[in-house]
Amino acid sequence: MKNESQKKSNIGFIIALLLTCAGGFLEAYSLYYRGFWGMMMTGNLVYGVVSIIEGEPVKLLTYIPAIVLFAVGVFLARLIEDKIAKEDERKYHIIELSVIVGLLVVVMAIPTVVDPTANPPSPDKFAWPNIISNCLIAIIGGFLTKSFASFDEQPYTATMMTANMGRLAISTYGAIFGEDKKKGRMSAFKYAAIILLFAISAAGCFAFYYFVYPSLSGDVVISYFPNLTLLLPLATIVTSLVLFVTSKAEKA
Repeated sequence: MKNESQKKSNIGFIIALLLTCAGGFLEAYSLYYRGFWGMMMTGNLVYGVVSIIEGEPVKLLTYIPAIVLFAVGVFLARLIEDKIAKEDERKYHIIELSVIVGLLVVVMAIPTVVDPTANPPSPDKFAWPNIISNCLIAIIGGFLTKSFASFDEQPYTATMMTANMGRLAISTYGAIFGEDKKKGRMSAFKYAAIILLFAISAAGCFAFYYFVYPSLSGDVVISYFPNLTLLLPLATIVTSLVLFVTSKAEKA
């Protein structure tokens, strides 16, 4: 029984790492290839408010759809959980991961629109293809925030690291001063691994944007080649889906 519980815990943590890798990459992708945050709604809200103060409220058309659709993603995840797969937790996780994969494939088909006045190429965040792309990523962020928010009964987020950093600090305190120092050390290690992997994934996306993207030429290449980088988060999400299906089959 203990081995079974440990195995379930390990699978949960591995899935958390995979989804965090996808989250970090998608967050960087949305910013560097589409022009604004796809999953960090705090940043979009700040930018939206600033645009009003600057006397350019039309810029809200960039940020408001993503903010709304992030909430829609959370709503849909809750709907799937409560109405479609109410009696089977793994079933609704599998459904949601399948939806995420489908949305990501659609994002890959949407061309990146660059600012024609920019050199090197940079995204035009007011172009509708980029807005639509980030709106789909916002829905993905809503799904991840609602339904993939814990491992080992510990909360975490795969899309934004602020809360994880706070949890790392609390776990570190527990590792030093808590009654169960071993548990505190393990929690601190896992949160540190999640934060580090998020940073590495985001840095990898930015490295491609900074070192490779400026050297590309040709409208088709500039518009579509960056989307091939989404094969990385797609692979990690598909792997998560396979782990869910496998664990469900083993339990059955």
